[in-house]
Amino acid sequence: MDDGRNERRDLGPLPNSQTPDTPGREADVIVVGAGLAGLAAARAVLRAGLEPIVVEARGRIGGRVVNEPIADGKIVEMGGQWVAPRSSGLRRFAAEVGIEFFPTYETGSKLMESSGKVRQWKGKLPPLRIPALLDVGLARLRLDRLAHSVPAHAPWTAPRAQELDAQTLGSWFDQTVRSREGRALLDAAATTIWGAAPDRINLLQALAYTSGAGNFEALTTRELQDRIVGGSARLADVLGAELGQRIVLRHPVERIENRSGRVEVIASGVAFTAQRAIVAVPPQLAARIEFDPWLPERRALALRCLPMARVTKVAAVYDRPFWRERGLCGQAITLSGPVTAVFDNSPPDGDPGVLIGFVPGERAKTLAARPEAERRLAVLETFSRLFGTEAAEPRAFFEKDWAADPWTRGCYFGLATASSLTGVLRTLAEPVGGVHWAGAETATENYGGMDGALASGERAAAEVLAELPQTAVRPG
Repeated sequence: MDDGRNERRDLGPLPNSQTPDTPGREADVIVVGAGLAGLAAARAVLRAGLEPIVVEARGRIGGRVVNEPIADGKIVEMGGQWVAPRSSGLRRFAAEVGIEFFPTYETGSKLMESSGKVRQWKGKLPPLRIPALLDVGLARLRLDRLAHSVPAHAPWTAPRAQELDAQTLGSWFDQTVRSREGRALLDAAATTIWGAAPDRINLLQALAYTSGAGNFEALTTRELQDRIVGGSARLADVLGAELGQRIVLRHPVERIENRSGRVEVIASGVAFTAQRAIVAVPPQLAARIEFDPWLPERRALALRCLPMARVTKVAAVYDRPFWRERGLCGQAITLSGPVTAVFDNSPPDGDPGVLIGFVPGERAKTLAARPEAERRLAVLETFSRLFGTEAAEPRAFFEKDWAADPWTRGCYFGLATASSLTGVLRTLAEPVGGVHWAGAETATENYGGMDGALASGERAAAEVLAELPQTAVRPG
């Protein structure tokens, strides 16, 4: 759960000088959620000359992006962080506001831990025995070929879409992968990429996600290409600074009344009224909001068809990135766990050294049940097996169990249930009366990522602006 160290101060009263305890606050558009999608939507509304209010449950903005300070103004990202080459909208926004990127550190050998042994490797091929290597290579080739038939922005239009939508990635692996070693590697890779075991991953969704990246290999290489100088939460900070006092923190939304051309959002007992609302929280959380009148049955079902994956992100901070001195790039795969993947997450100048790791799926659930000291020890034991005893003694250690965060309830994104992509999820982003929908799960491209979140917010704002007269509610 967010421990409050990353929370921003409440941004103060709205332009009409009402306090959070005063009911009846009015604007043109109420945005539910101050993640990247909600902030981008509110910014677009404001720039069009209308007045937004952003209502956020947390004591901070940013949603699934959050920076943790480590030393001398430097940070480690404990949420979303990587920027892929295909993230064109995010890159345009960053250029507009002066945010810069730097490459993920990749100089040196990678590590793989399997069957109690740690081996170094470079290039694209992991250090597997020849039969397993051929098995993995063939499986990836077949997966890529199948993914190329699935449009990332509209997977339900793919040939055999309903058949693929009814399968899991795990069942496809069962039919395709023969070697135990190859299957273990693919299971670990898939669980790290999607945050759940292959048996829980909708095959059509996995294919669409792979198609959007280009191929399966890109999900573990090009998708991790760049990072943001100063951390990904800078995106939220820039958006939040422009919105200023229009953001209301620590007000969880309980109810949305949608009738007679007006929308009333009730949050912590305070009523916010507008002509339109944009719901920009994960579907799993939106499903917990009471709607009056009730949402259409298909929409209510769609919100329940995207339960969140589960990932705990961990970070260890060291005086220096000592692994680089040994010719290692800091990237590692381990089949032993509880961590499955590790990366060098040091600042641009390499000072201090930072390793991050991901504990996905059932591993995250099992780890979360242990006391804090045991969780830390289990993670550092993994780092030590990979990088040596020096990794056992970081000067700082952080963990973020996103499933324990009540205002996200999981990460990285929602995983489609069986047969939902060709069914109710096709219309997830369509407005319901005066309520519009944004969020990374509504993105038709770059699903689940920061770029998708920003694009979804701008799309929802455009829908609202097309329906509202360009006259704003003004303070006074």
